[in-house]
Amino acid sequence: MLNADLISLICGELESGTSRALHHGYRTRDDVDCRKGLLSLALTSKAFSEPALNVLWRKISSVEPLLSVLPDIMILDGKKTILEQITPSSWDRLHYYARKVREFEEQDSSNVHESVYALLGQSKPIFPNLVELRPGLQISTNSLIFFLTSSISNVSIPWPIRMPSNTHDLGPSLALLASKNPGLKYLSISSVAVSGISFSLRCFRNLRTLVLGRLPQYEPDYVQILASLDDLTSLTLTLPRDDIFQYGSIQNGFPSLERLSIAGFTLNLRGFLKVVSSSILQDLSLRWEEPPALFADAFSVTNTLGRFSSLQELIIENATSVLVDDFDRRSDYWALFMPLLQLNQLRSLTYSSPLVLTDELTAKIALSWPHIVNLYFTAAQWLEVPPVSSLAHFVRGCQNLRALRCPIRVDVSTGTAPPEPTLFMHPLRSFHCSKHDDVLDPACLALALHQLFPGLRSVTGDGDGWDEVEAILKTYHFLLIQDRRFD
Repeated sequence: MLNADLISLICGELESGTSRALHHGYRTRDDVDCRKGLLSLALTSKAFSEPALNVLWRKISSVEPLLSVLPDIMILDGKKTILEQITPSSWDRLHYYARKVREFEEQDSSNVHESVYALLGQSKPIFPNLVELRPGLQISTNSLIFFLTSSISNVSIPWPIRMPSNTHDLGPSLALLASKNPGLKYLSISSVAVSGISFSLRCFRNLRTLVLGRLPQYEPDYVQILASLDDLTSLTLTLPRDDIFQYGSIQNGFPSLERLSIAGFTLNLRGFLKVVSSSILQDLSLRWEEPPALFADAFSVTNTLGRFSSLQELIIENATSVLVDDFDRRSDYWALFMPLLQLNQLRSLTYSSPLVLTDELTAKIALSWPHIVNLYFTAAQWLEVPPVSSLAHFVRGCQNLRALRCPIRVDVSTGTAPPEPTLFMHPLRSFHCSKHDDVLDPACLALALHQLFPGLRSVTGDGDGWDEVEAILKTYHFLLIQDRRFD
């Protein structure tokens, strides 16, 4: 006979598929089969019943399954509701299942009448052991109180996060959440109106992760309150265009912030970054809502980044217009980028603005980031592009590099001397050429890349011919493996 721990492990292996089965948009047949399999185990084997039910009820997307355990459910205005008094035995049965729920992510409650929430939560929270709560707009606005319990540590209101709505004010709901669950660890607030948000946020003293959408209205002390959350390690937010925040009054702000994803306009991006602790931040995603009209504006932001000495991951998007129509401004593009070379602890960089990339400047980049693992230059257009041989600088200077996206000239042809072979197995495994050019001689280009990066197998580009280059590289890789076997 299987012991209880082994049975729980078997049921746990089916948990991810069982959870995905709740998502009608992207569930697979296998996910549905996982859920059906657990249900069969719960019904046919006494040993499997409790562990299987624990997994089946761990995550639900509506309170409708709870209604299925009650004998007298009525239909009112096309929705399920409770019109008769619930008997003590029915309450016991309902609470037995409700205690198993740890995650409530509302997907579709269109079949449930709104009055049901008040009835189910009249004496205690609907799910007393709930840990993660992601209700839709209706529950977030009118019925949140019936779901709040002291065990909750993770809340997203409303769900899904990207659902825009300026017709509802979630201020009262957030205030209620702050009073009931001040020890919350994770909070996500979508792009909805939230009156009194600053007052409510100051109550979450243990908050570690905070995701904030674009709000219709901001309060002057909004950033000041965020900066005072001592335990906050991860923050995502969008800032408005207007200059309304009190940056000057912030001292020693964000003492624990390690990950920051911020979008906005130059004035507030610059002001916000200046009050973030420079020695703690490790991951930064920086995005302009609109490209700055002047290079000086973008530079005033990127020039502040050199102070973040511990930064390991950096994403910069929309700092300039996608279109490059002034070759004479190439020094401005490089000046915008140059402060990033001070960040010698970088492991990953994604940069979407165009650059002048000569062989000499490529060498400077490679020498600046000895620890880089992922390097992505993603601009659609380029001012100047280096030859394939310039990739040798990454061989020498970036010996941890595994993925590279950058522009190179692909005009390698017969008669062009290939680069000197690399005498060690450089870790680069993925390369993408971000300049739109067709490869005219795939064999010569593949040889050049193989000479530089013997382990390279995956190559793509924005022009034609890269499939052939990759096929040849895989052949080189196969022959290299065979040579090693014979050795």
